[in-house]
Amino acid sequence: MSGESDTATENAGQEGAAPDTLEERIREWSLYQPWLQKDPTPYWQEMRDHTPLARSEELGGYWVLTRHADMVAVAKQPEIFSNTYFSIPPHDALPQKAIPIQLNGDEHRAWRRALSDLFSPAAIRHFSDEMTKATAEAIEPVVARGSCEFISEVAVRLPAESFLISFGIERGHLDRVLDYVRWLRANWSKAGNQDEIVAGSRPLWEFLGEMLDLRIAEGYEGRRDVFSRLLVANLDGREITRDEMINAAFTNLFAAFDTTTAALSLTFHHLARNPELQRQVAASPKAAAAATEEGLRLFGVATTATVVEEDTELHGRTLRKGDMVQIPWGLSGIDPDAFERPEEFDLARTDKNRHLAFGTGPHRCIGAHLARRTIQTALEVWHSKVGRYEITPGSEPVHHFGNVRGISRLELSLESA
Repeated sequence: MSGESDTATENAGQEGAAPDTLEERIREWSLYQPWLQKDPTPYWQEMRDHTPLARSEELGGYWVLTRHADMVAVAKQPEIFSNTYFSIPPHDALPQKAIPIQLNGDEHRAWRRALSDLFSPAAIRHFSDEMTKATAEAIEPVVARGSCEFISEVAVRLPAESFLISFGIERGHLDRVLDYVRWLRANWSKAGNQDEIVAGSRPLWEFLGEMLDLRIAEGYEGRRDVFSRLLVANLDGREITRDEMINAAFTNLFAAFDTTTAALSLTFHHLARNPELQRQVAASPKAAAAATEEGLRLFGVATTATVVEEDTELHGRTLRKGDMVQIPWGLSGIDPDAFERPEEFDLARTDKNRHLAFGTGPHRCIGAHLARRTIQTALEVWHSKVGRYEITPGSEPVHHFGNVRGISRLELSLESA
């Protein structure tokens, strides 16, 4: 692919013009470039077709993986590619390493053992009725009104509800949690230094500590929520500390909030433009499950980074110790070497489970099953209550790119089922 696509040209008028040449576009590749915000995929495809390993000189310089196979290979070599920092530029919301995302080696393996059962499919199924109830309560007012701003009214709310339910926190705290996370997200990129980010995260940390202390006071024996199970868990034979429990909860909420919201936004945006797909999803839970996977694959939202721990060779290039490598997990879902007809939203797809929406290897997202359940429940409940729906005529969805790719505003008009 060479030159700019129609989408790229359209974006140039609205979001700032892309550089004229492919070489410049690669050299200036950054998640924050204005010309990438509406739709990064045409630029991504041309970069992928040009090279398996790109080099951007933005933000101090870093490598960019462009192939599904290389992302898998890198993720499965944590001794060479570590999670010490997972964004470019590096940002930390906590004064200590985020559990388990920033841990490596034996420390990471111990935490994965301690946490894996807490977020297993069986553990998440235990909360499915509560999640269905919360989803219905979010959607019913929208149906009655016949319209909504989908992001603020549905897509932002449901991941927060899932977090509260799974951690055993009363859902009455929803607005409080949303306020904390919105503030932190809005101010993350504006912070002048790391201390400001950590200070800004403190209210959310204190809230989670308050909720943990409440669980202790009320009793946790025999309960199946995450906080209760952390209180009786052990980490290689020792008890988990209060700060470690709060850290794990903070990381889970912050990592899941934007990504699941973004996945909901892009999947529903696509369905809103395709009445036949709406009909198919409404027809059966299996179709809703398939739509969940196709949305995750085709509109994968996450981009993370890794740090090179020792000099290594990749595609004839030398990656030096300390180099940063960007991994656009979401965009790997349109790699034609990994998927047949990668740009089609196909509910009958048989290769969909190869997608990397949740990463892979030892650092694969531990909240993947909770995110899946949240999205699938939203699709099932929405299509049981809503008939045909569409993007409200005259409105324009507001897209964004970054460590998380999604939609910031999506006006929908709908009919009840």
